[in-house]
Amino acid sequence: MDFDKGIFQDIGYLQAVLMHSPSAILVLDKNTQILEVNPAMEKISSYSREELLDQRKWTELVLSEDRDGLKNMLRMLKADDGSRPEQLQCRFVDRKGNPKTVLLSGTYLPGTKHTILSLIDITEHKETEKKLEVDRSRAEASDRLKTAFLGNLSHEIRTPMNAIVGFASLLQMEELSEDKKSLYLTQIINGSTDLLNLIEKTIVLSRIDLGQIKINRRQFFVNKSLQELTVKYRQILADYGKEDIDLEFLAGTTDNDFVIQADRLRIMEVLNNLLENAVKFTTSGKITFGYAYVEEDQGDGRDSLLFYVKDTGPGIARDKTGIIFDRFVKLVDKNDTVLRGAGLGLAIARDLVELMGGDMWVESNPGEGSKFYFTLPLTFSKAREAEPVHGQARPTYDDWSGRVVLVAEDIETNYLYIKELLSPTRINILRARDGLEAVEIFEKHPEIEIVLMDILMPGLDGYEATQRIRSSRPDIPVLAQTAFTFEGEIQDGLYAGCFTDYIMKPFTRDMLLAGIKKHLVRTT
Repeated sequence: MDFDKGIFQDIGYLQAVLMHSPSAILVLDKNTQILEVNPAMEKISSYSREELLDQRKWTELVLSEDRDGLKNMLRMLKADDGSRPEQLQCRFVDRKGNPKTVLLSGTYLPGTKHTILSLIDITEHKETEKKLEVDRSRAEASDRLKTAFLGNLSHEIRTPMNAIVGFASLLQMEELSEDKKSLYLTQIINGSTDLLNLIEKTIVLSRIDLGQIKINRRQFFVNKSLQELTVKYRQILADYGKEDIDLEFLAGTTDNDFVIQADRLRIMEVLNNLLENAVKFTTSGKITFGYAYVEEDQGDGRDSLLFYVKDTGPGIARDKTGIIFDRFVKLVDKNDTVLRGAGLGLAIARDLVELMGGDMWVESNPGEGSKFYFTLPLTFSKAREAEPVHGQARPTYDDWSGRVVLVAEDIETNYLYIKELLSPTRINILRARDGLEAVEIFEKHPEIEIVLMDILMPGLDGYEATQRIRSSRPDIPVLAQTAFTFEGEIQDGLYAGCFTDYIMKPFTRDMLLAGIKKHLVRTT
């Protein structure tokens, strides 16, 4: 840079200092005209020295909202009253149109009417600071949501627990009538079901966050499965005293054997969440659910099914439909009856739909009910006879006298429960308290025809115990009965091919007997 004829020509030895200063230097006249700059100023502004000296004023580059602050700083420098103005944050636009934030300091040269300004680029620092502020705001919002969720979760846990513990203690009272015993037991069962549903939703949400949900596409008989939901929710409406609400299922095809390749468990989970909401919020009128077949018109994609659940409930304000699928959100009007729920069902439903490649949305207005929709891209499968659904069969109490089952279960209460469930069948039960004992008992008793195997046990777990058992008798039916794993892991994950079948805890008598009967009859 040539200073021979510049403003620094009488300063001499300062030229080298200014040339190599890491701070950008500006020299301004009384009208803020740029008289001189150093290389650091060229770099920070992306302008050449010639461009900056070409009749350019510094104030023309500064953002309009920062100009008043700059003018005040220059006035204070010129006043030279012994006080030095504080450093000023100032923004200007560089040659590429990018805003830059700098920290300004300066001094006035008496007798010359010139001002020297030093600029330190803090653009990256400000951007980082802004990002941190955004992250902090998001974290605080997330904390608020989680705090509200935990408070709500505590309420949702304590409410059914209060019924379970309370009515269980009342059962200990003497001279209770049969009607009261039946009432208390019903409340205990209902409370337990509510608590289990809450736990399951919380676990599903955690697994979604951890990326542990796998979509397992198998034959899904659409009409048959949704007809099961119709029966289930008509009974639920009756249990809630809402028999007057009409529940209608509308099939998108008349073919009762209409079958696709899809994850039945996840689709039913989504529909259950939507129907639970509809039942909860609808006090009169009608609930309609079903699906429609949608053909792909563009020729570059698959056909799909459009599922829907419509109700005549209170509806949702249009400005709230954007957050209805957010986690931990509950829309409760202060004038409405407070309805229980942790605010997880719709969030889980949307996440599962997206995992299956579909979309979910809602159409609603206050007083007009709500219409929830979700799409499912189609994959067809050759129809075959539908597999029995766990929990749907209602077996008779067959006489299994002389038959032998090995129950591997380390928890005493769980074993006693299984023993009571099996007692009407008169089956002979051999009990093992861990995996190693299960293997030993199995080797000593060749008459064992079926095994109920818990997975999580001390020492040798159910998985390893089953492998050892099958090494001597590969065809022995082994049913995993566990709360430790998930359906997808039994079918496709770690335990795939190990167990003959599975029974998920908690299970009922009907579920247990149906599972055993399905495989016990094959050994006769």
